[in-house]
Amino acid sequence: MKKISLFIFATLLFLLASPSYAQNPEEQQDTQEDAISKLMTMLGNMTDEQKAYARANWLVAPEPYVNSHDHPASFVIRPNPKPDTQANNECAACACAYLLRFFGEDADGVALYQQPTFPCKYSGGAYPKCFKILFEEQRQNYTTAYFTGTVDDLKNAISKGTPVITLVFTGKTLHYVPVVGYDESHFFIQDSVETYRNVADNDAYNESVDIDLFDRMWNIPIESCQRLFVVVKRM
Repeated sequence: MKKISLFIFATLLFLLASPSYAQNPEEQQDTQEDAISKLMTMLGNMTDEQKAYARANWLVAPEPYVNSHDHPASFVIRPNPKPDTQANNECAACACAYLLRFFGEDADGVALYQQPTFPCKYSGGAYPKCFKILFEEQRQNYTTAYFTGTVDDLKNAISKGTPVITLVFTGKTLHYVPVVGYDESHFFIQDSVETYRNVADNDAYNESVDIDLFDRMWNIPIESCQRLFVVVKRM
């Protein structure tokens, strides 16, 4: 599928907000095409002010991930905090709060999103530049890096011991999730959407996603967002 522009990405975030994991590749592909068709139809309804805001808050251009090393066949970050449960579309703020708690700070994702200072937000969520602004500008003792890469690159990043924020397409919407581990066949997630959780009584993760399915969800057909992940470090 042909890549679409930065502006289209911002509009996609603005328009779609009903999470639902696709059950198979064909269903996911059909849903993606339907969503993009809908967004192209509605594109002209955005005001110039909305378009300017979307561009300004879109994304720090990701770089190819090259800081790789030999990672173990399986790895799970421990200990890690419990995730928030989002009430509406606060997944970006829940991912931020999860990382803040991982680094020892007190934070609640839903409350964080409701604060007037939470950056880059709109009625359906938040643009991905929010991570850089919140961690680097508002707190100033963190660094953020935006990457694109392969499944092995993501495993490498996770195996360094810090949860990694990824952007996936659930079938109807884009969704931020912290990935906290993997094995040879699955990625492990601390998901803020309760209905996505499929692992109970585990203090490390609440969701296990088949790697092939995760890769399809992660391979978003949008310019600079294919297999996007965000690495946050504390200085």
